[in-house]
Amino acid sequence: MRDLPLRRGQLVTTFGPGALVISPEGESAMIGSLDKWYYDKNENRIESFEEFEIQEPRLRSLLKVKQLLLPPDFRPSYQYKGVGKAITQTNTDLYIPLLRFPTWHYCPVCKTLHQTSMASRTSWLDCKECKKQRKMIQVPFVILCEHGHISDFPWREWVHGDENTNCRGLMKLVSTGGATLDSLKVKCSCSKGTERSLKGIMSRKTTSDLDESGISELSRMLNKKTNELYKCPGKMPWYGTENDKESCSSFPIAALKNSVNVYFSNTISAIHLPGEHNIEVENLIDMFERYGITSSWLSDFEKIEDKIKIAKKLCPPEINEYNDSDIELAILYIEGAVGEDQETPEQINTRRAEIELRKKEFETLIKEVDTKNLKVRKDWTNTQESNYDISINFNIINRVTKLKETIALTGFSRLSTRENEGGNQIGNGKKLLFKDPILPNNNWLPAYKVYGEGIFFTLNLEKLITWEQRTDVSRYFNKLITRIEKRGANVEDALLKPRNILLHTLSHIIIDELALTCGYNSASLRERLYFNEDQCGTLIYTSSGDVDGTFGGLVRMGKKERFFPIVGKAIDKARWCSSDPVCSEIGKISGQGVNNFNGAACHSCSYLPETSCELRNLFLDRTLLIDPQMGFFNIS
Repeated sequence: MRDLPLRRGQLVTTFGPGALVISPEGESAMIGSLDKWYYDKNENRIESFEEFEIQEPRLRSLLKVKQLLLPPDFRPSYQYKGVGKAITQTNTDLYIPLLRFPTWHYCPVCKTLHQTSMASRTSWLDCKECKKQRKMIQVPFVILCEHGHISDFPWREWVHGDENTNCRGLMKLVSTGGATLDSLKVKCSCSKGTERSLKGIMSRKTTSDLDESGISELSRMLNKKTNELYKCPGKMPWYGTENDKESCSSFPIAALKNSVNVYFSNTISAIHLPGEHNIEVENLIDMFERYGITSSWLSDFEKIEDKIKIAKKLCPPEINEYNDSDIELAILYIEGAVGEDQETPEQINTRRAEIELRKKEFETLIKEVDTKNLKVRKDWTNTQESNYDISINFNIINRVTKLKETIALTGFSRLSTRENEGGNQIGNGKKLLFKDPILPNNNWLPAYKVYGEGIFFTLNLEKLITWEQRTDVSRYFNKLITRIEKRGANVEDALLKPRNILLHTLSHIIIDELALTCGYNSASLRERLYFNEDQCGTLIYTSSGDVDGTFGGLVRMGKKERFFPIVGKAIDKARWCSSDPVCSEIGKISGQGVNNFNGAACHSCSYLPETSCELRNLFLDRTLLIDPQMGFFNIS
């Protein structure tokens, strides 16, 4: 496989371990497991991780990992040969492992199928039919299951209709012309001369919405002779070999290798908070980060007195202006010893961890803050007079002029973003990311940090509670709950409140309107929702890899004289969708979107790019905002 440049942020989100990435030449490769990260070209693991360590003890403590590490960047060693001692560079030639996948290829001339190893670095193979070397093309299909497994399509088993076939004849993948899978056929050169089209390999036929058997047509049809259901091979090729697998009882389905449902990363993020300590400790924490004092450095010393000494030795002389008690508290924060509990990774629920993170974030964002990594300025509260009628629906508007966000990868899923039973636990995610998650060296997760700006607002909670208790609102919202129960979906109870669907939809339409005025496009803006019993707020923000990271345009829109007119325009536009009356009527009657989890919401009115929405464009409904009878913004 040729070298393929990837951004560090992509390795935590889009292209984490187990993901397929397509090169500019059209070749696809799989990102290897975390066990083989931070190895150089000579298979030697680096000794020091200080420069890659990210200091976010609050997130690290919740995830129960020793370190959060930035993915390695590539530094070619040949650039530093013979330049003398003045220029030195550490951790050179670090590669992210890439594995060729799928391993099946076909000849562009005769269409004969050939299989190579995942370690192969080239697609030039000897064609057994043409009797010459050809640049082969990888097949377009792989098979997946909901437990995260991925395998080569069973070409030989499919064409013979038997998963236990012993035939080793040459196969061909031929097209008879057409745009459907019926036009693609697999032919075998064996004495029986069998051939079979690929019709149905990417479908699941169900008799009703209540059919949750999950049996794919591939599983039903592969064994034509015995009619035995074909089970997932349970392969996990990102571990390093074709033999890495586990038993699996799922029914796999075929998918295009570049399809979006091949890989969904599971991430958790935290905004840096100043914490419950004084400004001196906050300055010390920032100093430690700038001068590379990490938890791994401090772990070499048992006594706190020795840790304070090494901190003073590594930091500039101004550290002597702080007393030892502040330095000790900063060290404890860096080591993650403050506020830890005794849960193991297998017991940590991702959603529960997020709620805990956001509860503290909300309590911080409603106040005025001025620290190096978080600056919050109060702009308007409900006690102030306003010239805008819409302001009675809001409580607080704060402008976040600077924030730092840390995003960590906790696992991944395939086929759908719906978390499987037990799949929302950090320990299960680590088992997918690491081949040997229990090894001491593997007690870490990849993460990266970005800086940005945002607008934080909360809705009028008293008015929300009164609105939720209305008979027409509860009757309408029960239709969504009924649809979720029919699907048997595992949806967090805290989410299933009218106020949360309202807040989520409001966030989307405001982002769309902001994108027209603030200088950022909608894909660059993100939402961060705060749902809790006594919390109902949203942070609309942008973040970038640059340490300065802001244009200021978004923050400027947070001033009350600009924000309320933007909200008013957004709500007026939401009253009519270009797909109406279809969008509104279907939303009210049967729901729409994935699993009918949305009401009056579609691509024409409420959807955002996937990178912007926390809930993947689910649980949206304009009706709760603008309906003439029960819409929140129509009730005085």
